[in-house]
Amino acid sequence: MIEYISGKIISNKSTEIILETNGFGYNIKVSLNTAQKLPAPGSLATLKTYLHVRENGIQLFGFAEEQERDLFLGLLSISGIGPKLALTLLSGLTVEQIQKAIHTQDVKALSSISGIGKKTAQRIIVELKDKIALPEVIGTDESSVVAAEPKTEVEKEAILALVSLGYTRGQATKAVAKVQKIHFSEKAEEIIK
Repeated sequence: MIEYISGKIISNKSTEIILETNGFGYNIKVSLNTAQKLPAPGSLATLKTYLHVRENGIQLFGFAEEQERDLFLGLLSISGIGPKLALTLLSGLTVEQIQKAIHTQDVKALSSISGIGKKTAQRIIVELKDKIALPEVIGTDESSVVAAEPKTEVEKEAILALVSLGYTRGQATKAVAKVQKIHFSEKAEEIIK
């Protein structure tokens, strides 16, 4: 897989950009949210990428943030959702809005996007609710804490350890965020205790 591409933006046409690197012009499909975050043509930019290979073609998708790419890949893992529909969803709602809709089981928010019906929205919620975490805390009581993605390698290590013990990624991420908020530690072993 091509992890990322850095280069000069040649053109930015809402959901498609051309990024020039070492004499090659890459046609990269992007969400409207990513396109809006990119600098003007002629400027340098770096995009996280995903190379989608099918029988009838190869497409390169670009993302301003790794979190958006991770959500895109999660959406692709759902039956009935291809790259075009996943990009449409990421264009219609921000990553944070999609994550919140999944965690609060807001079918209406997801199905407000063209091409996403009620059943598809429900499938997205069921299949991704334990695979993604919210970027910020929702609510004020401790029972409603939903954590951000891990910021350090130690936090990632602690989350992986908890997942290997049988916790879901969402539960592990919440637990690590809560522990780090109460008593910050730079050792995964202390976080897990």
